[in-house]
Amino acid sequence: MPANTHTILYIMRHIDIGGHIDIPYKKIGITGSGNADLSTRLKQISNTKSPIQAQCIAAWECDDVEKIENALHSILKNERVEGEWFYDKDDNLIERIEPIMELLKAKKIELKDDADLYTKSVLESEENRRKANAIQILGELNLNIKVPLESSIRYTGPTLFSKRTGLTYYINIRKSGMHNLEFGRSKDKFDDLKAYMKSIGFDIEKHERGYAMINGLSVESIADIINKLESEFIQ
Repeated sequence: MPANTHTILYIMRHIDIGGHIDIPYKKIGITGSGNADLSTRLKQISNTKSPIQAQCIAAWECDDVEKIENALHSILKNERVEGEWFYDKDDNLIERIEPIMELLKAKKIELKDDADLYTKSVLESEENRRKANAIQILGELNLNIKVPLESSIRYTGPTLFSKRTGLTYYINIRKSGMHNLEFGRSKDKFDDLKAYMKSIGFDIEKHERGYAMINGLSVESIADIINKLESEFIQ
């Protein structure tokens, strides 16, 4: 394979290392093979004297990478800002693209961590804010859910576990305040769950991986759905 052949699709963002602004744009691009090539590409994009730095947040190695890049750009055309840059309003671009890359059997690349100490500090602060937000939302849910459920915090939000229904409730936090609710362990009961949810006024979708999900819910609506399922949904 020629040395200049593109084999990697990556998602990049800009971060304000001063921590003053949240930049909601992501770049979907392609480059050569290996972490070294990714690092070189980031250095080309970043100005080392600028407070705005580039960070690669996901990358995959795959065949026909140019066709895949073009297809993704086409799918996201309504979110295009300029060139290869897209407006990621809810900070969920990776979450949307990952299932597509899995279906294409693309190999996910473990990214090399070569951020400087100050940038690492900014990223840690960002992670702490995300975790604090997830804990706050979990607290609101616990105040409104009438039955005790086991819970944990993931990178994307809180998770609640139900022994009664056998469901796992994954709340994927969105900046808009209208979050996504995914029902883990729902593949074998999707039809029953869909019928029940329709009876209480909600339409559910089937994710590419087969589980049920609803997008665009307030914390109050999520708590109401869980309360109804825990009291009425019988398998």
